[in-house]
Amino acid sequence: MRTDTAVITVDLHHGHLDPETATLPVPPEQAERVLENTERFLTTARDAGYPVFHITTAYRDAEEILSNPKWAQTDSTTGDSRESVSAHNLEGTTGTEIMSRLRDERDVYIQPKKRYSPFLDTDLEFVLRTNDVGRLLITGVNTNTCVQCTCFEATNRDYEVVVIADCVASMDGPEFHESALMNIDRALGSVVSLEEILEEMESATA
Repeated sequence: MRTDTAVITVDLHHGHLDPETATLPVPPEQAERVLENTERFLTTARDAGYPVFHITTAYRDAEEILSNPKWAQTDSTTGDSRESVSAHNLEGTTGTEIMSRLRDERDVYIQPKKRYSPFLDTDLEFVLRTNDVGRLLITGVNTNTCVQCTCFEATNRDYEVVVIADCVASMDGPEFHESALMNIDRALGSVVSLEEILEEMESATA
C-alpha cells in the first residue's frame, strides 16, 4: 500500500447530484452512476487506509458568484448550462451539502472553494502537505471544469494525479466529459477505471 495516497472528492454535493434540489444538475442517470461508483470506491479506499478529503463550493451571496465576468454573462443567458448560476450553492442551502451516502466520520472536510480550483484560497494544500500526500485519487463533478482544474493545479504542484473515470461526470454533456478525460490522461496524470483502482486497493490490504 502506498502511504502517500489520498482521495479527493470535488463538488459531490446536492447542488449537482440531487435531482430534486440541484441548481446546476448533472443528468439524473449520470448522477446516479457517479454516486453508486463513488460510494463503492470510497468504502474500499477507507478500508485500505487512504484518507478522504471532501471539497465543495459555497458562496455567501450571489455577488461572490457574479463577480466572475463569465458567470455574470451566462447567468442570464437562456439555455446556457450555467443559466441562473447566481443561485448555485449559496450558504445555508442544501446544495452545499455533500451527498449523505458519501460521508463518513473519518473523512476530512476542506473549507469551501469559490471557483473551479480547490487550491485557490482554501486550506487544501496545507492539509495535503501535513498528511504527507503525494498522490491524489480524484473523483467529482464537473469533469471539464472543477475536476480538470483540480488536475491542472495538482500537476503544477507536482502531485501525482489519478482520476477515476467511473466516478466523474459533467453537466455539459458526454463530449465535454470525454474531452476532459482525454486531456487529463494525455497531459496531467492518469485516468483509470473503477475496477482498476479497486483491484489496486484490495491487493494492498490482502
